[in-house]
Amino acid sequence: MGAVYQAKDLKRQTTCAIKEMSLSMVPPEERSQAIQNFKIEADILRKLNHPYLPSFHGFFAERQRYFLVMEFIDGLTLEEMLEREGRPFPERRVLGWARQLCDVLQYLHDQQPPIIFRDMKPGNVMRTRDGRIKLIDFGIARIFRPMISQDTQILGTPGFAPPEQYGKAQTDERSDIYSLAMTLFQLLTNTLSETGFGLEDVRAINPHISPMVARALEKATAMRPEDRYDSVVAFRRALLGEGTFVFENGDQATTPDELADLCARYPEEASDYLFDGEIELWLHEIGEVELERVARQIRMMINDPAEALEQFLLIMDELVEAHQHGYSATHTSHGQAGTATPARPVTTPHWQPPRKPTSPVQVSPRTLDFGQVYPGISAPMAITIRVAPGLACSGDIYANESWILLDETRFDGEETYVNVRINSTKLQGSAHYTGTVVISPDEGNTRKDIIVTVEADIIVFSDSSNPQVHSKLPAVADDFDEEEDEDALTEGALLAVPPLSQAQVMVEPVPEPPQSVEPAKKTTGKPAAAPPADQAQSSKYAKGSGGWDPLPPAVRQKRWFQYGRTFIAALMTASLVYTLLAPLSPSHTAPLPPDPWFVLVLAGMVPVATLGTLIAKWPGKSEAINRACTGMGGTLFTLAIARFAWQLLIHESLAPLQFFLLLLIAASSATAGTAPAISDQIIYGVSWVLARTRRRLGLTLAVIVGASLGYLLTVGFAISWLTLCSLVIGIATTAGLVWRIDQLMKQMYP
Repeated sequence: MGAVYQAKDLKRQTTCAIKEMSLSMVPPEERSQAIQNFKIEADILRKLNHPYLPSFHGFFAERQRYFLVMEFIDGLTLEEMLEREGRPFPERRVLGWARQLCDVLQYLHDQQPPIIFRDMKPGNVMRTRDGRIKLIDFGIARIFRPMISQDTQILGTPGFAPPEQYGKAQTDERSDIYSLAMTLFQLLTNTLSETGFGLEDVRAINPHISPMVARALEKATAMRPEDRYDSVVAFRRALLGEGTFVFENGDQATTPDELADLCARYPEEASDYLFDGEIELWLHEIGEVELERVARQIRMMINDPAEALEQFLLIMDELVEAHQHGYSATHTSHGQAGTATPARPVTTPHWQPPRKPTSPVQVSPRTLDFGQVYPGISAPMAITIRVAPGLACSGDIYANESWILLDETRFDGEETYVNVRINSTKLQGSAHYTGTVVISPDEGNTRKDIIVTVEADIIVFSDSSNPQVHSKLPAVADDFDEEEDEDALTEGALLAVPPLSQAQVMVEPVPEPPQSVEPAKKTTGKPAAAPPADQAQSSKYAKGSGGWDPLPPAVRQKRWFQYGRTFIAALMTASLVYTLLAPLSPSHTAPLPPDPWFVLVLAGMVPVATLGTLIAKWPGKSEAINRACTGMGGTLFTLAIARFAWQLLIHESLAPLQFFLLLLIAASSATAGTAPAISDQIIYGVSWVLARTRRRLGLTLAVIVGASLGYLLTVGFAISWLTLCSLVIGIATTAGLVWRIDQLMKQMYP
């Protein structure tokens, strides 16, 4: 039906994606509906603005072909990731994606009128390189209209679409909840049946799925829409356990009296939760303001954990009993319906405050488990730092390990959020790593440093079986190379590169990792058997390298290394002009000022320095022509201006110094003029002028400018045939640049 192209917007200097719909392969009876769906997608995207949706740039049609211009998403679909993984994803990772998907669906459903996506599946969810989720393909999305009893189209993907999407009922928010649950189920089990509807026993397929998640998926995929969750918000709470307090053994509390029972059964664990502020945070989440205040006062005033828990349970039992007698049963543990009756005033039971205060700082969570982390910088996980209202407390935030990245280094105020990421390029070997983030209150606060543990399983692809795998990892992609692959275009135009394959729609090709990732191993003969304890330690933590094993350079370092290499190549090739002309000088002297052959040296630097940059980094035949034209044009301009300024300001020949400075200027100009971004800017600027003038006038201006720049190279020398050579090189350079851009414009506008 069409293709997706990667293109470049020269006005914004950004990469974008162009989605094409061609009617050549669509049956005549379906063409009107296909066009309608495509226009609906454009209209929906145009009105939306959400971080988990691709931004919309424009829509146009040409010769029965319709095009949608949108944000280019660099990543893979969850379907492609699942195929490459070859096994279910860990629950923690899937729930992280579920949070983002629930957010974007809630945003769509909150529109007026609501937007029903109708095609939620792993193939329509992309994960960017920075870990964010993007929901793509609104081709069959629709506006929810309450007055319509059923949908006009029967569309969707078998296995993910709910039964009402195939029948006579109208799809609504609950239809998207069904599809989202089926999507998460496939990611958690790597299985999906295209026949039948709903889920019954999720844990029978994958016992590693927690009971809470299994129950949420089963209810969300009920056959009847009225048996499902009413909203994405309700599904999210059930799926992620929001409003549920979970102990280490899996026991859960959803009400204060259930929490009191668990605290009495596990006093040591409960006292830790109380002093860490986690119980207080949970009470705040479920709206128990009085209990939250009591927990905060006890935590701040009582220093002994056992005594604090005893006082907390005593007061909580009395408050819960008062609530049960004074209010409806909606606050009870069984959730039975009742009628609200007037309640007597509830007073907080008296308790004796101790002598020693504790810190008002609350930190949650105390452990960040990133799970499997692939090469590069991971998606963020958040730490919440809260200070009790009315109390002043501030401090520092830092990581003990360099591979832990923080976006905040201080906390001050009632609430601070810290995003934590892992830079796996600073770690060597596939292993389990543990680090710490320290929250250190300033002097004067009684609380000691608070430690948050950071854990991650670093995955490094072993290249023993495929020596090319390492060089293709996304984490070591060279931005300089990617920029040089971008096509330079004419003014205001979008140039589409050849269509991507079906597996590469809207993405750059990403190498396929091995089906089973094993830690890289080094063998130097047969090692002696290690004790069991050492074997366990080695399997959990990384081994020492045993020698110097430097970390790979960062992307920015590689880019500047490439610039330096290109500059050196331009400098060396430009100096060859002087070396070759020195023996040919009729005066048998060095071709330096005041020798007129210096003009030929300067003019020769223009093409030769540019040639050196292309030798250092060959961009391909078509792009090389663009870079050669812009590189020579930039070198000619800067050399001419520099030469004229020297004659105007210094007046002295100072031959060696003048030659060396002009040589550096020529090499720098050639390097900059052939750089992708600057080359595109030059082409854009010239195309802007050509688009507003006649072709003949543009060529005339090019000749005049080239002749003027060529003449500036000869300032201070007597007019001779060398002057003519300089003029010819100047005219050829500017005319060639204009001719090349004119050809590009003709390709776009034949």
